[in-house]
Amino acid sequence: KAKQIYEEYRFLDNNTYLYPAKDFLFYKADIRSKELVKQRMEGIQAVLSGTPVTIVTSLDGFMDHLAPKESIEEKVLKIQNDSVLKLDEMAERLSDVGYDREVQVEGPGQFAVRGGILDIYPLTEEFPVRIEFWGDEVDSIRTFDPETQRSIEKLDEVEVFPATEFPEEEEKRVSFLDYFEKENTILFLDEPVRLKEKGEGVEEEFLEAQKRRAQSGYEVADSEAVLFTTQEIMRKMNEYSSVG
Repeated sequence: KAKQIYEEYRFLDNNTYLYPAKDFLFYKADIRSKELVKQRMEGIQAVLSGTPVTIVTSLDGFMDHLAPKESIEEKVLKIQNDSVLKLDEMAERLSDVGYDREVQVEGPGQFAVRGGILDIYPLTEEFPVRIEFWGDEVDSIRTFDPETQRSIEKLDEVEVFPATEFPEEEEKRVSFLDYFEKENTILFLDEPVRLKEKGEGVEEEFLEAQKRRAQSGYEVADSEAVLFTTQEIMRKMNEYSSVG
């Protein structure tokens, strides 16, 4: 239903994003999925841009824990022409924000180093970028086609958003709902009663799955460290202006 609403809104306004929820039954697998993080980070990037934006999600999209948006902003790497950067330090920083080092970049969330050239495939961008260094100075920044390796467009700067959401590193964990300013946000709730039932169903299913894993001798995550309860999310929603 969220995808259907997203497609309808996207037709009217390009600045509309679908923010997918994580599957709490396969939580650890989802964390490793670059495609899922890509979609979610595109929504986060749109919110952090400060421009008016429409985000479509399901209730469980608000239930998992994220790092505060200020923490995400601090981890965005901004690279400009003529800036002075050490190539080895950049490679280390990219690894720290979730990028995988490869011999050659082929998909989002990867980077490669060859001589004085740094290739990055930003998670939220259509094309990878090639950064050429002259010593420790950025000599040029260009987007390129990963298949042909041909340059597409010369850039003055590039922003590289993280390829992970860092929930495991933060003492303070927040919901994606907390990323939106209360005074500048309106929530449109599609069938509020069903939303509540959906959240409670996800919560119950997760707890039951964790119980089964524990009985089978597998390590389980503390539910309070993984998701907010439906009651907590509904309480947060009450702090916003809403239509439903």
